[in-house]
Amino acid sequence: MNNGDMNSIFEQINNLKKPVTEPIETKVDKSEDTLREVLNSVSEEIQRVLDENNFTQEDLCRITNMSQSNISKIQNGKVVPRIETLQKIAAATHTRLVISFESMEGDD
Repeated sequence: MNNGDMNSIFEQINNLKKPVTEPIETKVDKSEDTLREVLNSVSEEIQRVLDENNFTQEDLCRITNMSQSNISKIQNGKVVPRIETLQKIAAATHTRLVISFESMEGDD
């Protein structure tokens, strides 16, 4: 095979079209956005029940025996809390933990 043949092959390879697919980054971004929404909702709910009970983060720390750092991270959406942790917060704030799935039909 001579140099011209090799160049022709490389040119053909370079001209091949790549299949059009949704980039993985876009799928990850959508998943991260959904998780961010959930974490924001959890944070808002925790703040709501703290306000209703006139509790501070420090009060919640004392009642749940959790670190202030961990509670702060949950409220700031920095960590994904375990269900057991959310249950502990619910019990401390005299509330019931409810987890639900809602239809996304019509959401675009």
